[in-house]
Amino acid sequence: MDKRVAYRLLAAVLLLAILPAALISADTDITIYYTASLNGNLIGCECKGVPKAGLSTTAAYLRELDQSSSIILDLGDFNDARTDELLSNTIMDLYVELGYDVISLGDQELASGVDFFKEASKKLNFICSNIEIDGQALSPEPVIVERKGIKIGIAAVINPDVFFFYPSGVKDRIELGDLEKAAADALDDLEAAGSSYNLLLYHGNTEAAKQFYAQQTGWDAVLSAHDQVLFEQQDGMRLMASPGEEGNRIGMLELSFRGNRLKEVSNTLRYFKYEADPEDEGVLQAFEDYKKELINNLKNGKK
Repeated sequence: MDKRVAYRLLAAVLLLAILPAALISADTDITIYYTASLNGNLIGCECKGVPKAGLSTTAAYLRELDQSSSIILDLGDFNDARTDELLSNTIMDLYVELGYDVISLGDQELASGVDFFKEASKKLNFICSNIEIDGQALSPEPVIVERKGIKIGIAAVINPDVFFFYPSGVKDRIELGDLEKAAADALDDLEAAGSSYNLLLYHGNTEAAKQFYAQQTGWDAVLSAHDQVLFEQQDGMRLMASPGEEGNRIGMLELSFRGNRLKEVSNTLRYFKYEADPEDEGVLQAFEDYKKELINNLKNGKK
C-alpha cells in the first residue's frame, strides 16, 4: 500500500477515535406536547368524583419546557361549550403566553359566535384545512414547524358532524369541505415542502378518527379530540392517540431523528392530579381577574 494512503487511513482512524460519539452519530430529539378538551377549566376542582385538573396545572408543566426542542399543540375545544367571551379571551391570552405553536379548530371555539371568533382568533395560529368561515378558508395550507433543523408538518381537519347541534346562525356561515380530500391535499403539500414528519390533528369522534387513521396511512400520526375518549394505538412508527377528558392530560409525542430520518417514536399521556400537581401562579391570577371582570360585566349587563 502506498505510504501516503496508509498515513491518511491512520489519520482518519485516529480522528474518529478522538471525536465525541455525539458528533459521529448525533440524534435529534423533538417532543410534541398536545392538549385537548379543556372545556374552559382555568383551574381544577374535585367535581363530585370527576376531578378536573385545569389549565393551571398544565401551564405549570409547560412553563418548564425547553422551547428549542418542543412543539406545543392544542387539539381543540379549549372553550366552554357555552357563550363566554371573557373566558375565551382569557384562555387565548394564556395560550399565547404559554407558547402554543398551533391550535386545531374545535367546534366549541365558535360557542361565542362567528364574529367573536374571527376577531379573537387572530391571537393564535388556528389551523383547519376543510373549513371556510364567511367564504374564507381558515388556513388554506398546512404548516411546518422547524426545530433543530427538522421540519415537522402539521395539518388539521374537522368532522362536519361536530356542528350538528349548532344554531343556524353559526352553521349558515361555515362551509365544511371533504375532510379526506383536504387531508390528502395537505399531506401532498407537506411532502413537497420536505417535511420529515407529518402529523394530522383530527377534530371529531374517536371511532371516525380510527377509521381515518386506518385508511390514510401516509400520515405518521393522527391526534384526535372532541368526544373526550382516552385512546392510544401505536403501530411500529405510526401512532394514533386521543388524550381524553376535561384537559386532564397532556400528550408527549417524543421523536428521535438520525439526520432527517425518523429513528424512534414514543408516546406518553401524562395525567394531572387536581389534588397533587403544582399550579401556575399566572393562571391562578388570570382566574381571579376573570372572576372580578365577570362580576362587573354581570352588573353592567355585558357578556
